[in-house]
Amino acid sequence: MKTRILLIDDNEDFRLALKHLLVSSDFDVLEAGNGEQALEAMHRDLPDLAIVDLDMPKMNGIEFSRRVKKQWPLFPILMVTAYSQFYSSKEVIAAGIDAFLQKPIDGDKLMSIIAQLMQIKAKEKKKAN
Repeated sequence: MKTRILLIDDNEDFRLALKHLLVSSDFDVLEAGNGEQALEAMHRDLPDLAIVDLDMPKMNGIEFSRRVKKQWPLFPILMVTAYSQFYSSKEVIAAGIDAFLQKPIDGDKLMSIIAQLMQIKAKEKKKAN
C-alpha cells in the first residue's frame, strides 16, 4: 500500500511541482489550498503524513498543526516555508511539528525526512498495539 501524503500549500504552482516529485517517487498525494480545506480532507480520509506550508490564508501551518495534533497526536507533520525566519522554537514544539524544511525544496532531503517520519510512525503504531 502506498504512503498517502496530504500536501497543503496556497501556491498552486508549488503544489503541482511537489506533487509531481512525490507521485514520481510512488506516493499517493492529496491536495489542499489552505488549512481549513486540509482539515476537512483529513476528516474524510486520513492520510499517512502532511506536508504543510507555514504561511497560508484562512489558517496558517502552525494553527493547522495544533488542531491536527489535538485530534491525532501521533500524526506526522512536515512544515515547509519560503521564509528564513521561522516562528519561535517554543511555538513549533507546542504545535507538534515533527520536521521542518525550507523552500526551495531539496528532493533528496525531502525523501529522507519522509522516510524518517514514516519509520517513527510505524514504531509508534507498533507500541500502541
